[in-house]
Amino acid sequence: MRFIRFLKSNSQDIAYGCVIDDVVRSIQGDPFGNYTVGVTVGNLNDIKLLSPCLPSKIIALAANYKGATGVTENMKEPITFIKPSTSITGPYEDIICPFKDVNVWGEAELGIVVGRRLKNASSREAKEAIFGYLCANDITADNTEGRDHHLVRSKGADSFCPVGPWIDTEFDPRDAKIEAFQNGKLIRRGNLKDRIWKDDDIIQWLSQWMTLEQGDIVLTGTPPRVVEKTYLEEGDIFEVKIEKLGSLKNKFILKGNV
Repeated sequence: MRFIRFLKSNSQDIAYGCVIDDVVRSIQGDPFGNYTVGVTVGNLNDIKLLSPCLPSKIIALAANYKGATGVTENMKEPITFIKPSTSITGPYEDIICPFKDVNVWGEAELGIVVGRRLKNASSREAKEAIFGYLCANDITADNTEGRDHHLVRSKGADSFCPVGPWIDTEFDPRDAKIEAFQNGKLIRRGNLKDRIWKDDDIIQWLSQWMTLEQGDIVLTGTPPRVVEKTYLEEGDIFEVKIEKLGSLKNKFILKGNV
């Protein structure tokens, strides 16, 4: 099932729905629990989509693809960082950059959506706790004074984590292309099978030292660049494409005042 959140027509009410053959149908109940599929709402292209979930936090992995910058053969555990829940924005929403005179770039990622509260999980529990997958863009800025760009200032600004367009509960992440395009030009490419740390292992490991909540998102890293590092400029369109999962497009807007 492909679950979405959307804005109801001619109102500010938000609802859950599902996408079946490009048609949106309403969801009665909780997508994470008990629900029924309701009436047809409209065509997907006519619906205002929002982020498909509202996580309490976003946990992200760095250097998780073979050939990616920072990967070493002797990594004993994933490199992780956190993006705040307020960095979430939806498909087709603008990425608003608050920084002036700072390099900013996008990173195509597969996101795991956690389906239930999890702590000290077994391998089986971790696998069962994966609710589904979504496309994500880990927007990143250079930090001040040459500091580590995995610090919160670089990763945590409002709108710096576009996700969507839906959560796909049936997607198979074991072998699918993942690509990033900037203004239609391919800038990153990889295959999900080339990730170093796999989904069940990531979720289980995280749960040993961090409580995962229902709806939390885990970003699983970005594939290697196929061109020189490319920074976002005013009006640029950044697209994340994951084979058989979907695509996520957002425009970059510069409103630097910091």
